[in-house]
Amino acid sequence: MINYPTLLIMALCCLMQACTTVNPEGSVTYSAESDIAQARALMGPEWPQGVDTRLTTAGDIYLANLNSQILALELLMAQRPDDRLLAALALNYYHRFQIVGRLDDAEQALALLQSAAEHEHHSDIDIAHFQVLLGFHKFELAAATLERARQNGARPDSVESLERVLNRSTGAARRIETSLSAFPSSNDSPVQLVTQAAELLERGQAANASVLLKAAQDGYHDTAPYLLAWIQVQQGIVFLRHKDYLSALTFFTAAHERFPQYALATEHLAETRLALGQYRRAANLYREVSAQTGNPEFYYRLAVAERALGLERDAERHEQLARVGYTRLISTHPFMYADHAARYFISSGDPLTALALAQQNFTLRQDIRARTLLLEAILVAGQASAACDELSTIRTLGYAPPELPEFEGELSRLCTL
Repeated sequence: MINYPTLLIMALCCLMQACTTVNPEGSVTYSAESDIAQARALMGPEWPQGVDTRLTTAGDIYLANLNSQILALELLMAQRPDDRLLAALALNYYHRFQIVGRLDDAEQALALLQSAAEHEHHSDIDIAHFQVLLGFHKFELAAATLERARQNGARPDSVESLERVLNRSTGAARRIETSLSAFPSSNDSPVQLVTQAAELLERGQAANASVLLKAAQDGYHDTAPYLLAWIQVQQGIVFLRHKDYLSALTFFTAAHERFPQYALATEHLAETRLALGQYRRAANLYREVSAQTGNPEFYYRLAVAERALGLERDAERHEQLARVGYTRLISTHPFMYADHAARYFISSGDPLTALALAQQNFTLRQDIRARTLLLEAILVAGQASAACDELSTIRTLGYAPPELPEFEGELSRLCTL
């Protein structure tokens, strides 16, 4: 059977956030002044673990092995087509997309699975198809595919677990779970810990989230670099969203040094250096990751760095690549890129297009990240009353994402908070 849960949940957890003091029982209580400071206090020689203190397979070797697996599966499929081989091949394509960031790998995975799903097939096809559909934000199709997996004999506990992932992705559970633990359990896998940390981060509990992320790193004993780098990126995102750029830099640097081919680590390292005003180093990283991925977001950020360096002609060229790229993506994969495109149009000064895309994204998924994006787009579009309503909804639901205080500050004179 396919070992799908780890890859599936990792595809969701790139979303990953008041504040904390330790009580006598060792749990964490909250105050806005101490939360991110306590998250920072966890840092040390073993958090994050660097390449000198924790050995894993080199990134280029890991990627070469993945490429070899793909080639071997392609050859086997040419000789003896088989549903399980096809599902494994598709998941390997998708995993390479997760690492390198080339959309054509994800598209190839989706095309393979869509074709296989049109005929009688094994439940492994449905499980793999579900994962890839989730990555493309095609949630209705993913739900139907999961039901088909159930009918095709997939394990009930696996289907139920994947249903919870789907509900989390779409915001189907409108109120947050009050029972979510801030303590790592010996029964929790590193992926489960990161998933819980992502939820805590959106509740405003950066320190509790960081405790779980550190436990995820410490509980990971494999030699493959991907999951370890991914965990460290998530901790970097905690600090990045709180604008603690120096702490974020530590984690993104560790992840990038461990796995230089990992696009998510490279782009967040570039983003952090840009925020710190290290424009030349940011530009170099954005050149690298934009060439590797072809992602228009990175061309746009490269243009920002180049403009800060006075490279106006280069900046204009890369801004054009970003505009063309996003036009193409919202045409070919509107569900998958609505959120990223909305943020691009907010940054590039087109608030009405940004609002339309944020609203489209919110029709697909009513999770906290979609709500926060919608709030920002409404605010940028100058619709203060609607922004106040959305802010009130977020607070009623019990969420406190790191961006919320900034929005509250902007709306303080207009809303009754």
